[in-house]
Amino acid sequence: MRRKWMRIAIAPFLLVSLVACSASPEEQMGEGIKAAKEAFQNESVEPNEQIENVELFVPGGFSIEEDSDETNIVMKDNDESYVLFVNPNEQQDSQLFYDLLQAEKKDVILAQETFEQNGRFGFIAVLPSGEEQFEIMASIGGVKLTTISDKANISKNMEQMMKIVRSVKIDD
Repeated sequence: MRRKWMRIAIAPFLLVSLVACSASPEEQMGEGIKAAKEAFQNESVEPNEQIENVELFVPGGFSIEEDSDETNIVMKDNDESYVLFVNPNEQQDSQLFYDLLQAEKKDVILAQETFEQNGRFGFIAVLPSGEEQFEIMASIGGVKLTTISDKANISKNMEQMMKIVRSVKIDD
């Protein structure tokens, strides 16, 4: 009987400890920016899928929706959807998507970072999208990937999304 009471008394403390140890959205955004920068600067991951003239890396567990085409590729990973926009008329140093973000949503951006290397321009941004969700954008030149993320997946999504965007190759 004494053990049962001991378990009941300790359980709330363990629960509070676990909740307190989980990273806040702000901490995840900071970690995600670092991971996205690293993915931007590293060699691109080899593409493993092709949709018409576009080659890209699709992480394990992701699937490409059938109604995708070479300019709008929709991917799913469990309950999360990702939309990849490809503008083949923009070069890798294009700031089109970044300029649009700044013009339309500058006042609500929670976190953002721009990257430049070897003639490439990229950015990562996080915006609010409801109470417990966040819109994440990753872009390099004329390629932009967006998703709505739960707060628990912010950092992981930011890194994975930059890897995907970095891998995109457009065949002429």
